[in-house]
Amino acid sequence: MNARAVLDPPGARKADLAAIHIAKAALGWDDDFYRDILFTVCRVRSSGDLDHAGRKRFLAHLRACGWSGGSTPRRSSARPATAAKRPTLTKPQRLMWSLWQQLYEAGVVTDRRMPALLHFIERQTGIARLEWLNSAQEDLVIQSLKAWRKRTGGT
Repeated sequence: MNARAVLDPPGARKADLAAIHIAKAALGWDDDFYRDILFTVCRVRSSGDLDHAGRKRFLAHLRACGWSGGSTPRRSSARPATAAKRPTLTKPQRLMWSLWQQLYEAGVVTDRRMPALLHFIERQTGIARLEWLNSAQEDLVIQSLKAWRKRTGGT
């Protein structure tokens, strides 16, 4: 019996990939955002390229993002069930989010959630909402995050 058979029993890969795509839909992620997060967490652009450990790591990340393993995301008691769906992020906003996640994975920031990123953005620009940033302010935030990542040993 080879090592892969021990790690990947028959059907496990297919079940993991199905769960990943169910979670993507349940969390309301568009394809670009999903691929950015997949790359940030596992350094691949397609879930089909994940090995057993990568699939388990990404499924754990999806649970940390609020997916409960079912078809709908887990909701905290502070958030009403009728809350509006999260707006789709623009490319610069997705880049900010991806850089923030990379800083978290490197241990530089302690809170990976969007409110922490928004707090950082407000300190940098004085603007409290992503949708209110103009392109110059978006560029300032992106360059600040890249410089921070570089200073702390990131690529």
